[in-house]
Amino acid sequence: MGRIVTLALNEPSIVDPLDASNKTTGSLLDSLVIVASHRGIHLSRDQLIRDHQLKSADVPVAQAVRIAHAAGLRAHATRLRWSDLFKMGTALPAIVLLRNGSAMVLLSATPGPAGRPDVVVLRDPNGDEEAPLVLDEIRFNAAWAGDIVLVKRDYRLRDEDRPFGMGWIVGQLLRDRRVTRDLAICAVLLGVLAITPVLFWRIMVDRVMYYGSMTTFTMMCIAFLVLLTFETIFGHLRRYLVLFVTTRVDVKIWTHMFNKLLNLPIDYFEKTPTGEIVHDMYEVYKVRAFLTGQLFGTLLDCFVLVVFLPSMFMISTIMTAVVLSICLLICIILVAMLPRVRRQVTAAVQSEVARGTQLVEVVHGIRAVKSLALDARQRHEFDVRVAKVAEARFSEGRTGNLIQTMVHPLQMIMTSGVIAVAVYLAIETKDPMYIGAIFAFMIMTQRVTLPVIQAAQSIVQIDEARIAIANSARIINRPPEAGRSGRGIRTPIAGRVEFNDVTFRYPGANAPALDRVSFSIPEGSVFGLVGRSGSGKTTVTRLLQALHSDYHGLVKIDGNDLREIDVDHLRSSLGVVLQENFLFRGTIRETIAAAKPQATFEEIVEAARLSGAEEFIERLPAGYETFIQEGSTNLSGGQRQRLAIARALIGNPRILMLDEATSALDADSEAIVNANLMRIAQGRTLILISHRLSTLVDADSILVLEDGAVYATGTHQELLERCDIYAGLWHLQHRHLYPRPSSHEIISLRPNAAQ
Repeated sequence: MGRIVTLALNEPSIVDPLDASNKTTGSLLDSLVIVASHRGIHLSRDQLIRDHQLKSADVPVAQAVRIAHAAGLRAHATRLRWSDLFKMGTALPAIVLLRNGSAMVLLSATPGPAGRPDVVVLRDPNGDEEAPLVLDEIRFNAAWAGDIVLVKRDYRLRDEDRPFGMGWIVGQLLRDRRVTRDLAICAVLLGVLAITPVLFWRIMVDRVMYYGSMTTFTMMCIAFLVLLTFETIFGHLRRYLVLFVTTRVDVKIWTHMFNKLLNLPIDYFEKTPTGEIVHDMYEVYKVRAFLTGQLFGTLLDCFVLVVFLPSMFMISTIMTAVVLSICLLICIILVAMLPRVRRQVTAAVQSEVARGTQLVEVVHGIRAVKSLALDARQRHEFDVRVAKVAEARFSEGRTGNLIQTMVHPLQMIMTSGVIAVAVYLAIETKDPMYIGAIFAFMIMTQRVTLPVIQAAQSIVQIDEARIAIANSARIINRPPEAGRSGRGIRTPIAGRVEFNDVTFRYPGANAPALDRVSFSIPEGSVFGLVGRSGSGKTTVTRLLQALHSDYHGLVKIDGNDLREIDVDHLRSSLGVVLQENFLFRGTIRETIAAAKPQATFEEIVEAARLSGAEEFIERLPAGYETFIQEGSTNLSGGQRQRLAIARALIGNPRILMLDEATSALDADSEAIVNANLMRIAQGRTLILISHRLSTLVDADSILVLEDGAVYATGTHQELLERCDIYAGLWHLQHRHLYPRPSSHEIISLRPNAAQ
């Protein structure tokens, strides 16, 4: 049992965490982390700050609620009274917001025994976990105004877990019940008001003109203007609501798709052409056009049928049956042509994907195109792809034209042929129809057939939207990489690494990249990885970053299986510098602070100093505010490498991996980095992969890999004495230090090999 600190009204002086002058009380974010752990979700304050790009742990309540939702929790801010706290039951623990702006975790509320006051038990996020605070009503209410945030586990199927498709989109459209209700009301009222012109025409022609009544004429005009005003207002409101809903869904689709894209495994990006990924992403525009121009317009116009069809049957059953028969015929034509349209639209989309893929590839590889004089070849290939797109789109357009050609006469018969039908019925039945009734029927026919005509005119766009949704679903519905369940381990990483009998094979490869590899790296040590090209050195770092999870054996960090650690938490605790590093556009200051946006300028300068980048940054006219262009073309290879090292150091990673990180550096820059290696290694585990063995001389242990298997391990001196591969590489790199042999001497790079 931990000790309990009790604060009552008449207690002697104690450091009071509820005092408004006390600045050591916990933040709302710290309290959320504690409550989440009680709900079975392990969060980290540093990880939340990094994930949500926060400047500090002090966040407003609304943002804390959004953060909780993103972590799989349901949070709700409300106000309660003291008596309500004892009725909460399983709703505790919760977060109480104090008058001084801080937050604490309300662990429990316990009614006191006879003669004793009721008390609440609080935990200060910055205090001792074993020493909660026990307060009575007077003391607690002096610091608490009633604000509380209730937090519980969200077991509902969230948007991120639902498969993407038309059902997902419709669900987003109808998500806000109030907006959906208002849209339905507007649609129904507009459907009722749409009968206004029909009645106006019929009464004006059949009654007012026949009897010549100016009083009726005046009343009809006034009524028409009033109803027109209402129709204009509701029409504006409906268009506004449609714009609001579709814009919100557009934002939701884009953010949802981008989040899903970032969660995909590295294999997807390495196998899928960039142009294809970008094309599938931008297919969302067709989905938006479909939502605004087709789905909402057609569906909402269908409400008119509820009002117009009964009125049409009242005027003439036979004429209404003729109109509906022609509508049915148009629908049959659309359904019959749909397979052909789908084939042509699919072919056109595939051609556009191929064209876009080449375009993106040429832009990314423009240096190679210029250097190798590949302009003519790329022009020819692009011309071929453009021709295929044009041919496919022309074929698609011809089909659309054919559909329009077949539908147009039927449309004219529906709208204008009703007069001929009315005249025929009047002659045959000797029952003449009023002229106003004929005009009214014509207007209603146009409104009833509008959705059908819209479908005929936009059948190609509708099918393109279907394909666009399918293409977007190929990204969104793809399974995410392992470790993104949200339930992974998030405990702080110390830096102990173990590989136990690890075997890994890249997809499609014949031989394993790692074959039964076992080694361990103590916490805080410097570990070197050596081997010829293709021996598996980089694969070790890729597995440590959880870029691949389909390996056999165990990879452990601090004794925890790597697959059980939350992937975001893992990677934020790692620093990786590759041989070729990508720098995003922005200033040098922003580039270094990419992994830690809240870093101070002093921290940025210290990281630049350790990486050796400070030397060239200070010589730039704008210093740390120098803008890095796309592709970092205004920096040399060595400068890019040093900035990449500084970017990796800014987050103070517990494990730092340098994969040939000094290969692009000149001699002076490499000397600066090597001189700082021991300072860089302080307080963290450092894994060095380098062909330059002089970098590894001071390493605590060096592992030699050969064909994916462990060949030898030891210190630099031990490997020189008993490892032929390491000794051979060392002598090859340092042969200038050894006397040149005479012409008849044979130098072996494998000194321990049998002669």
